[in-house]
Amino acid sequence: METMSRLNYIIVIGLLAALIAYTYALRYGNAAPPPTPSLASIPEELGGWVGTSVGADSETLKLIGADETLFRTYRRGPEHTVWLYIGYFARQHENSQIHSPKHCYPGSGWDIVEEGSTNLVLAGAGVAVKHLVISNGAEQQYVLYWFTGAGGIITNEFALKWNQMKNSLLRRPQAAAFVRFSIELTGKTRAAAQDELVRFTEALAPHIEKVLRSSGAAPAETPSARRADASSERTP
Repeated sequence: METMSRLNYIIVIGLLAALIAYTYALRYGNAAPPPTPSLASIPEELGGWVGTSVGADSETLKLIGADETLFRTYRRGPEHTVWLYIGYFARQHENSQIHSPKHCYPGSGWDIVEEGSTNLVLAGAGVAVKHLVISNGAEQQYVLYWFTGAGGIITNEFALKWNQMKNSLLRRPQAAAFVRFSIELTGKTRAAAQDELVRFTEALAPHIEKVLRSSGAAPAETPSARRADASSERTP
């Protein structure tokens, strides 16, 4: 009886030690992050659009917590402007997480007056990405956004969390990016502004994906995907 009790004690201690080691591995033993993508290498000129990168203050960058960011304004003449933001996260932890714009916009003084989905052709396939219409009283904007990682494009915040948790449990790289395009609606018809943003987004998206692919924040390219991208890329 005493021998059996001692054996059970040893088994329990062994299981606890294994559980502690496994928990430590999940928290601190994540796969090494891939190289940080060069977001600045995304084309500044495309189909008559000319982009200008803008910096962000240190407080904004700290709040975002991304490993690499890109804020860029694209213009085509004096009346056509599109804003692009990309945030790249090598892995997500307490001080470095992708924030949903549905939380960030209200905190920045913008009201979300509409939420829905818009169909785009991304990575050679049709994808229903998220769209928002936001307003600060004096100005109104139409916003398109999605998340992307090694598994592909993710359009749902809950799916993003599940994907990150799954990658952590399987000790896979957790590199992911948040991509957002926006255009002003004030003084324009909704249909015209939306069409302009969709066409520009679809034209620039393959270049964004190519840059993110080097960091694991976009799926690996295949010959079929290359053919699909080439056939689906639109002129903005």
